[in-house]
Amino acid sequence: MKKLVIAVGAVMALSLVGVVTAGAAWYFLIRENAELASDPPQIPAALLNATATPTSAASTAGSTATTAPAPSAAVAYQVKSDLSEAAYFVDEELASVGIPSTAKGATKEVSGTLYLTGDGTALAADQTSSFTVQLRNLTSDKSMRDQRVQQALETSRYPTATFTITNAGGYNPTIAEGQAQTLQLSGNLQLHGVTKPVTWEVKAFRQGNVISSLATVTVKFSDFNITPPTFQGLLSISDQATLQVQLIAQSA
Repeated sequence: MKKLVIAVGAVMALSLVGVVTAGAAWYFLIRENAELASDPPQIPAALLNATATPTSAASTAGSTATTAPAPSAAVAYQVKSDLSEAAYFVDEELASVGIPSTAKGATKEVSGTLYLTGDGTALAADQTSSFTVQLRNLTSDKSMRDQRVQQALETSRYPTATFTITNAGGYNPTIAEGQAQTLQLSGNLQLHGVTKPVTWEVKAFRQGNVISSLATVTVKFSDFNITPPTFQGLLSISDQATLQVQLIAQSA
């Protein structure tokens, strides 16, 4: 009898291990759970090999001079949309999943210009640096969510979001070119017809005439008069979203 009890206990223990293992495999390998990026994107070798000289925004039109601009002159870095991405991350709980997870919607329709001083150590004070995201093509892994996001953002009326930089802090001149450093970009975010001051946490580096950066900020829906989206099968959703923008910009 004792041996039978031991045998039954062993079978139950093995079954429990199997269930736990299967559950762990589902949790870590199968379920959808978007994760924030942690580092700025790598700069493609084709851009690093480019030999274009940064162009001063104050240079004379039509000039053929190839000398580098003075440290105080503004250099325009154009955002390369094909290498950039804007995304939102929102915590939610779906009936089909049963536990909290993180949804991501993204678009590569990002444009803008960053103006730096000629030595690349600061924003140019006499130029306006900004980037704009087209919101109509934000795409996630669920079309139903995408439709509700479009409705919540009212993209037919407010098709874009624009961030205009007013201040950059945290630059460390002792960090070598090509090494990422942490910055804070403050400015005004225009979203859903509302403009609010926000500060992005930024990791960025510059190599030659190319800048790579990862900017992150968390905003509340209510601050921008946005009603959190709902759709069938959505049990709950957070009242805030984390926004991330990965930018690669190159001087003209």
